[in-house]
Amino acid sequence: METIVDEERALLGKVRDHLAVHRPSRPPPIEDYEEQLISLRDQIASAHLEDVPALEQQMQRLAGIAARRAAASEVEPVDPRSPYFGHLRLREEGRADRDVLIGKTTLVDARSGVRIVDWRHAPVSQLYYRYEEGAEYEETFGERDVEGVVLARRTVTIDEGELLRVSAPQGIFVRGQAGWRAMGASSAELSGGQGKAARPENFGSGGRGGLGTGATFAAKEDRHLPEIAALLDPRQFELISKPDSGVVVIQGGAGSGKTTIGVHRMAFLAYNAKHRFTADKMLVIVGSPALRAYISEVLPALGIGDVAIETYSEWAHDTRKRAFPWLEAPVEENTPSAVTRYKTHPVMLRLLEQRAEEMKNDARLRRDSRGVLAFWADVLTDRPRVLEAFKKANDPEFGPEQVLQAWRWCADRCPAVVESDPGDRAERKAGLEAEPAPQSADDLGADAKEIRADDHATLDIEDDSLLLRAYQLLRGELKRGKNPLLFEHLFVDEAQDLAPIDLAVLLGVVAQQQTPQGKLRPRSVTLAGDTAQRLHMDSGFRDWRDTLRELGLSHVEVEPLRIAYRSTREVLEFARDVLGPLADPTPPIAPRTGAPVEHHHFPSPGAAVAFLADALRPLFNREPRATVAILARHAEQADVYYQALRMAEIPYLRRIRAYEFAFRPGVEVTEVRQVKGLEYDYVVLVDVNATTYPTDPESRHLLHIGATRAAHQLWVISTAAPSPLVPEWLR
Repeated sequence: METIVDEERALLGKVRDHLAVHRPSRPPPIEDYEEQLISLRDQIASAHLEDVPALEQQMQRLAGIAARRAAASEVEPVDPRSPYFGHLRLREEGRADRDVLIGKTTLVDARSGVRIVDWRHAPVSQLYYRYEEGAEYEETFGERDVEGVVLARRTVTIDEGELLRVSAPQGIFVRGQAGWRAMGASSAELSGGQGKAARPENFGSGGRGGLGTGATFAAKEDRHLPEIAALLDPRQFELISKPDSGVVVIQGGAGSGKTTIGVHRMAFLAYNAKHRFTADKMLVIVGSPALRAYISEVLPALGIGDVAIETYSEWAHDTRKRAFPWLEAPVEENTPSAVTRYKTHPVMLRLLEQRAEEMKNDARLRRDSRGVLAFWADVLTDRPRVLEAFKKANDPEFGPEQVLQAWRWCADRCPAVVESDPGDRAERKAGLEAEPAPQSADDLGADAKEIRADDHATLDIEDDSLLLRAYQLLRGELKRGKNPLLFEHLFVDEAQDLAPIDLAVLLGVVAQQQTPQGKLRPRSVTLAGDTAQRLHMDSGFRDWRDTLRELGLSHVEVEPLRIAYRSTREVLEFARDVLGPLADPTPPIAPRTGAPVEHHHFPSPGAAVAFLADALRPLFNREPRATVAILARHAEQADVYYQALRMAEIPYLRRIRAYEFAFRPGVEVTEVRQVKGLEYDYVVLVDVNATTYPTDPESRHLLHIGATRAAHQLWVISTAAPSPLVPEWLR
């Protein structure tokens, strides 16, 4: 320990001494390359075919030089309080051994021996993410091939200029009040690069019914967690650093680092193309307000604040209100499941696109948004076309009776929405000279007239996406004021809970850059999700391949993440058994083992609460920094446990009703649906009964989601006949 810590302390001392006297010099003036690039573009347009490759190569080289000069001119200074987080010692043939430090910005001074490189930009940083200590490497940096050996690879935590922690293959060394001490590697292993709970050294001296480690909580000793970027594995770094054009689709299980990759990819893009990927030109779509709160804290720490972070339903509703400001129809709160499936089904996306292509020359539809509304109603209520399209789709989960039920709902409401809107007055007032709306159901499909007994001018939540997609197909880009609503990069987390039509709308607000040759580059998009964590069974999303095909992206490869960092092997075994036939054929890799999953059965919730109270009180005496989630399927069940635990005077107890998570130690009682994307040290699933969790797909997904929130230990509690989803080996 002494040698490694002494080396790191000496290296930090050298960096601090250099920073104390170093004054960044003003960068040389940057040559304006724009005229040269334009000239080369014009030459390519008129050149002979055999001359084009050489001209294109020259243009690419010139563009690369301009980008590097621009980046060099805007390098931020090294922060002396935390100058770097990684340390490589490299040996290459013909060169002296050298220390390379990985940080947030670049400062290389060969004379002083200080070499700090930016993890997002410097080619040598790839060695830190791809190779272990002792490994031989062979890489190409620019036009130079390099070979060598990684003599040392260490992760360090530096705060306020002080070295607090060193992580190396030889061990983890932490500075405490009594000086430096070594810790077992398992005692401070982190989950997925997200810097959450530290892991305990052992799991007590045996005996069931003990929540917690039964030993001193490691977080007390190892409070000095590394920066997130120091914890990325080679696969995560590969996905983060993919080219800035194109769609990256990430399929990863719970705790595999999907969100980490998404936010770090945004930071990577923003650093390497500052002028293109500005905060106001990036959009993040998340699955819940809890994830929005988490990401809104992470992005500023990565140097990109003020990014729009929205749940899809909120974003789509606000965008639809801007596109159709005069449309005042209320939103139905009790839409039947069949109608939701109908409106989010991939068939409906295809019908919109086909109908728009047929009517592309109809100026009435394209002139104003009232024409779009009529188009929307026409597609939803055209009975022959709808029945034929769903018959061809032959979806075993959505048969003809359900299609007819949903069609009747639309035929009853869509014409009423069109006829009741005041759009003609509003748009004429705005000077748009809208044409009159259709005044009868005849304009919307003959079958609608015979069904409609009275007007029900209401919209469903799913209509936001249908109307927005119809607008895009008929009128082009959505607007923000008078300007197009376009973003340079889109990150969608929990994409498996969106319908193909939702994703189509989002892809439509991502800009396509034009190459110097006049071609369009693919959009810059990151889609991340896990098909095992679907919450909305009727959303129209079946699997990645089908969804990508519906979006015209069948050529895009799905990038799998196999390592699950958050949960232990025992927790993942339970979660996989719960999924049963819905589980991925390839199981995740779990690097950690931990406490066994336990099932406790009680005759009533009251007895279960008494047991939990007796376990929670001593837990917080031993582990005051612990986080615990008590998860029920339904709000009424969560209320029962919260009220009883409050009477038992459990400390740090919070009832989470609408995603208002505190992200601090304590006990949070809530429903499973609210915690997707979050993690806790300890999770207790309550009322896992046969009536609460039957064998339907939704129950399997919910129980899987709840279980995989646990980073360290999982309890399953039943208060009646246990759910058949509880594995036989646990019951």
